[in-house]
Amino acid sequence: MIVGWKEYVLLPEIQPAAIRAKLDTGALTSSLDARDIKTFWVGGAEHVEFRLAPPRSSTLEGSLCRVPVIDRRVVRNSGGHEESRIIILSTIVLAEQTIQTEFSLTRRDPMNFRVLIGRRSLAALNVAVSSTEHSVLSETPLDVNP
Repeated sequence: MIVGWKEYVLLPEIQPAAIRAKLDTGALTSSLDARDIKTFWVGGAEHVEFRLAPPRSSTLEGSLCRVPVIDRRVVRNSGGHEESRIIILSTIVLAEQTIQTEFSLTRRDPMNFRVLIGRRSLAALNVAVSSTEHSVLSETPLDVNP
């Protein structure tokens, strides 16, 4: 299936509403704009608590999430600098396809999108990214969080 470089996705374990995401074939790993990141231990397993950053136009706090940490990795950011990031596993729904995929947690303040979907996730979703903005949804869904 062909999708646009900017699509609405569902991240049901992160927040209930659809969210605008950038589908980026230049990025290997998917990432979330996470705030207030805190790690803690439960029964010998590391977990993380964070808030998904709210839309820039919002005065609300982002969704609070608590999930297991599956890894910590050094990731090269868009500026070419390496940084250590927490990796989580979460569900993503795009174009009626659902997969479990890895997301790195980082602050994406200067970026226009709070969610970036990288090549690994795009390959698992079996989608090709076109240069058009939206292919799957031509209009904003009703339960959206831009």
